[in-house]
Amino acid sequence: MVGVIGTWDILAHPIVTIRCFGWQVFFRAVFAGQQKTFLSLLSEVCAPTSNVPTLLERCIGLELRAKRIYRALASAFGDHGLVEPFFVGLVEHEQYHADLLEIVRAASMRSGWKANLFNPWQDYLPRLEQQMEDAEAAVCSIDSVEAALQLVIQIESSEINQVFDAALAATDAVFVKKLQPFRKAMELHMSHIVERLPELSPQLMLATRQLRARFPKVRG
Repeated sequence: MVGVIGTWDILAHPIVTIRCFGWQVFFRAVFAGQQKTFLSLLSEVCAPTSNVPTLLERCIGLELRAKRIYRALASAFGDHGLVEPFFVGLVEHEQYHADLLEIVRAASMRSGWKANLFNPWQDYLPRLEQQMEDAEAAVCSIDSVEAALQLVIQIESSEINQVFDAALAATDAVFVKKLQPFRKAMELHMSHIVERLPELSPQLMLATRQLRARFPKVRG
């Protein structure tokens, strides 16, 4: 099984998988083919039954918009050495985050959702959606590597990552609490950014330090 949750993740946490999704999902995940993803398996088994998916759909939309922005920047700076791989990595990260949130949605429908933990962040969603829409519209006018990297700092300094963490915290699913892909996603994402930004543009060292200060657990 491939994707954000692999076969070994399931085998390492059989009890929480069964408690959250049932025996059917567990056995299908363990014996899934190499091209099957856990997310596609859930989409076949778990049907939406509450208002939780609607809320998380907006969070997923933010991640996918960030993915589109970084994909456009990767294409725009494809002939700038290490810049393109940096943005390609961010494209993969944002899709990874979106997939994790899809699984959070499925898990929350079965295990519950603590709305009080997410409600304070819900008010940020309209502003974040507008900020991401504006950022996507601005991509076509970016004409330098430094400006592209500054857009990364602008996006990653917004509340988008806190909203992601809040969505993970608000689910009652032990599956989400226990599995490492959920717990390490933001740390790996921000570590990639703060490690690479100074290499790509030393002029952004101060801005990178300020970004790192917002995420004290990241490497670097």
